[in-house]
Amino acid sequence: MKKKRDYVWPRCWNSWQKMLIFKKILVILFWGAYISIPANAQTQQKTKVTLNLKEVTLNEVITEMKKQTNYDFFYNSELAKSKGKLTVTAKNKEVTLLLDEILPPLGLEYTISQNLISIREKKTVQLSTITGRIFDEKGNPLPGATVMIHGTKQGVTSDNDGRFSIAAQPNDILQVSFIGYKPETVEIKGKTKINVTLNPTAENIEEVTVVAFGTQKKESVVGSITTVRPMDLKTSSSDLTAGMVGKIAGLIGWKTSGLPAALTEDEMNTKFYIRGVTSFQTNAISDPLILIDGVESSKLDFARIAVEDIESFSVMKDASATAMYGARGANGVILVNTKKGEEGDVYTTVRYEMVASQPTKEIDVVDPIDYMRYYNQALLNRSSSATPKYSVERINRTASGKYPSWVYPANNWYDVMFKDRNINHHAGITIRGGSKVVQYYASINYNRDQGLLKTDRLNQFDCNIVNNQFTYRTNLNINLHAGIKLVINSSATLDRYHGPLIDTKTAYSLAFNASPVDFAPTYPADNKYNWPHIRFGTTTAGSRTDVNPYALVHQGYNERTRYSTINKAEYIQNLSSLIKGLELRLSASLVQSGLYDQGFSTRPYFYYLANYDHETGEHTLAPNPTDGNAYSKRTLDVGSKESTTDTRVTYEGRLYHNAAWGDHQTSLTGVFQMYERTFNPISNVLDGQPQRNLNYSFRASYGYKDRYFIEASGAYNGSERFAEGNRMGFFPSVGGAWVVSSENWMRPLSQILPYLKFRFSYGKVGNDGIISTPRYVYLPQIGKTQSQPSGDWVRNPQQAFNRKTVISYANEKIQWEIAETTNLGIETQFFKGLIELQADIYQEIRHNIISQRTIIPAHIGIETPPLDNVGKTRSRGVDLSGKIQYSFNNDLWFILNGTLTYNRVTYKYIEEASEKPAWQRKPGKDISQAMGYIAEGLFRDQAEIDNSPRQDGDVMPGDIKYRDLNGDNVIDVNDATFIGYPENPRLVYGFSGFLNFKNWEFNFAFQGSGKRTFFINPERISPFVSNHAMLKAIANDHWSEDHAVQRPLWPRLSPNSIIEHNPMENWYDSENAEVRKSTYFMRECKFLRCTVMSLAYNLPRKWLDKLKLQNAKLSFSTNNPFCISNFKIWDVELGEDGFNYPIQTTYSVGLNVSF
Repeated sequence: MKKKRDYVWPRCWNSWQKMLIFKKILVILFWGAYISIPANAQTQQKTKVTLNLKEVTLNEVITEMKKQTNYDFFYNSELAKSKGKLTVTAKNKEVTLLLDEILPPLGLEYTISQNLISIREKKTVQLSTITGRIFDEKGNPLPGATVMIHGTKQGVTSDNDGRFSIAAQPNDILQVSFIGYKPETVEIKGKTKINVTLNPTAENIEEVTVVAFGTQKKESVVGSITTVRPMDLKTSSSDLTAGMVGKIAGLIGWKTSGLPAALTEDEMNTKFYIRGVTSFQTNAISDPLILIDGVESSKLDFARIAVEDIESFSVMKDASATAMYGARGANGVILVNTKKGEEGDVYTTVRYEMVASQPTKEIDVVDPIDYMRYYNQALLNRSSSATPKYSVERINRTASGKYPSWVYPANNWYDVMFKDRNINHHAGITIRGGSKVVQYYASINYNRDQGLLKTDRLNQFDCNIVNNQFTYRTNLNINLHAGIKLVINSSATLDRYHGPLIDTKTAYSLAFNASPVDFAPTYPADNKYNWPHIRFGTTTAGSRTDVNPYALVHQGYNERTRYSTINKAEYIQNLSSLIKGLELRLSASLVQSGLYDQGFSTRPYFYYLANYDHETGEHTLAPNPTDGNAYSKRTLDVGSKESTTDTRVTYEGRLYHNAAWGDHQTSLTGVFQMYERTFNPISNVLDGQPQRNLNYSFRASYGYKDRYFIEASGAYNGSERFAEGNRMGFFPSVGGAWVVSSENWMRPLSQILPYLKFRFSYGKVGNDGIISTPRYVYLPQIGKTQSQPSGDWVRNPQQAFNRKTVISYANEKIQWEIAETTNLGIETQFFKGLIELQADIYQEIRHNIISQRTIIPAHIGIETPPLDNVGKTRSRGVDLSGKIQYSFNNDLWFILNGTLTYNRVTYKYIEEASEKPAWQRKPGKDISQAMGYIAEGLFRDQAEIDNSPRQDGDVMPGDIKYRDLNGDNVIDVNDATFIGYPENPRLVYGFSGFLNFKNWEFNFAFQGSGKRTFFINPERISPFVSNHAMLKAIANDHWSEDHAVQRPLWPRLSPNSIIEHNPMENWYDSENAEVRKSTYFMRECKFLRCTVMSLAYNLPRKWLDKLKLQNAKLSFSTNNPFCISNFKIWDVELGEDGFNYPIQTTYSVGLNVSF
């Protein structure tokens, strides 16, 4: 019987049909826009004239212009007559250009307003250039403030630093205005430099905060929303996420690598979550929803936004703030709005930055001479009769330096493979302007980022990473008619990547996992060839079991291309003619990304040193293997080309209504959304079905006297991931706010406490990203076992054979995961806004977490436990942010910011085997806390070993001693317990500052983390094992009879794996259901890092006037210059992944010019 499948909406849309529908919608929007334009706007405005007049008066010229155009003229006819006779010749010429020619010689000038041209006698007063800066009441520069000459239409806007320049007469009056501030009128009175401070106004539009599907006054917001100044996120990295952690209250994050180019989300260098990870289902979606100009976007697209393109950046954290996003809002929401066009002259900014990059910390290894000595010592440590691997003669000859380095190699593989630093280049240009009808913003950015890998001079291709990234963005606002607007946003990113065939992270780790003395990276080239090949080194003839990392890097390269495009068209109509305060918005968006990957490989030539004459230097290099010339080749093999595409289409309709009467304000918002996503290629039939979601959401707000606010919001969502009865879900939220400082009885404290607000919210948000696979969790999934010879299984049932198996069982009762959040917030200011503080305390209960049923008895016969909503977690935390800002005068002011985020997520319920001991049960423990053994130190002598609980392995004094928790005198899996802090940080904090003195700017930022545990993987740093290098930290601090301490970094040396002597350090023991570690190699990831330090100089106005520039800034900056931590082996923020490509320190110089 076929399973009836119902989807949230019809199944009849194929990819080509979706694209066709999207195009049709765009056509409809444009056509609707066109027919909405009034007739006089659709008609071509007559602005050109053709004249051939000789010896006529100006009156006659004007009369002829009026006949040929739609313009009216206002002028003094007697004045025009007094100017004498004219001869005018023009052919199809703009009236304004013609007037520019004929009026100045007559001492006349004109102004134009719509269709009216006014002509008057030109004033002969000398104009002068007036410069200055616009500040807010706190001394912060106000970009975008309008500066007008009173009584004219002449005006300019201030730049990003609040600077302006305008030509005016000495007796003119300047009018300065900015949205949300009281306009100021300033008399010039012959001055050439004027600074203006604007103060907020209650009568104007108050400060607004971006909320779900709209904006609200800051006072009326009831949800927990953090707004960040875009420039606070600025770093020298081309990755926006590199500057977020520590600057956004509620954001938990850390760096995992320093790779110069990430083309997939798994390759990204920063992990970030809003208020932590609250699901223990490792295959669930825990990432926040990211919206760029209202369009759902990937983390990669988010990371590629240039800071210069961002208008506003908001993070939504609680249910009241995210409820309207329904199925995709449970993990928080990041809203990014990019800059839009503005009416006015074209404003252009050009920037260039050159960046030098190097690792924050290099891993130190012992020199090759000490490596050989310690290797011999390790052999003797485990057996007094062992034969040293390296003879005294070999060690002395290597140390002497008398012989070629390829005869007695002494390799530092890191120096062989990696450069000290690289140079990257970042550039961009933005253009902003517009008329009353069309306003535009456009930007183009280019980033060239490189890696640190070296390429041998004889190699035929570059081995290093080079990524060329191009992005463009265009935002158009088209005012079609009074109350009708069309918004078109489009952006695209193209990455062209070249890099080694081997994974770069693997290449970096191999630099510490190859013998420094057994063979040379390369041997001298054979000069008999016109194009000699590289002779890569190995040890001896036969199979090559050793690893030459330099050769692996040269075995080929990858060419990868990634593109992404985000497009949105939105039709906006003010329907106040029907109902006052009503607005309609209709939009369609298309997001598509693709990745193309093709590898090119070659087979390197390997050689070994067959013999060497120490007297004459004669030697023989032999291929390895012996038929190496047949095995190796110069030409490149072209690998198969892999490609993937991801397409998302969203249709959205919104209705807004705002009303106010007396002391009352109301706001209603209704949203309808349809979302569809498709992938290509697909791995099975089910993946060929588009992913679909349906969303109806609403928000209703009420305010009284601008001090009491209540709000209700919710979403009714549909998801195709659940069975018919559970497909739809309703998720409501409520909230309220009280602006205490607006109460009359608070007025006596207004100087000390000008602003005080309390917020409270409670709500539920659904999540359908409960598990990545299977996609349809309510359907069974059938697979088969690995193919094996079938044999005669009738007579011998034990003989293996192919068979079908159930990967997951059907469960139509599986439903939405629900995040139930309670949030209490406070916002306050002290001393006229000198100090601002905001704090949120919250709790989230995550219900219905999907997991396998583990308590089903085995005799039922179910091979794979079924999935069900059986888990529950609790997240509690605090978000704090603060600001201190003070202006001594217009030339000297500063801002200090700080954030602190504390979050702990624990199990409330999870199914576990009934026989588990109490110390291994998860309720109450952190969901990312590790399970492991408690190390009590090292064995002092054989007597202590004999009198301690039995533990497997070849144990000797100096090996690790573990605690016997259950008292059975045996160390085994039953002695493991929860150890350390979670592997996701509980604590993230940061502080930053900005100081302005005249034309100088100084900026700094620090980021810290704590309450996070990581484990050094002892297998990965075991010296000598599989030719591993020996870390200098181990050489300086390991157990020996002369250094018999209880907690050295490393136990007794051995040439074998540490697991042979300490089996409890085997993290991946296949017999254990869970990874087991130990406290011996446990470390706290606690650090304070300086992330930004920069100094900038703004060119003085007199220089800018000479250069005809609006603004020019020269900057010097460094990112990650130092880190304070007790852990010294590698960059502590990498945690367990210390051998990943290192985090980078950068030094940059940049130039930013506006005109």
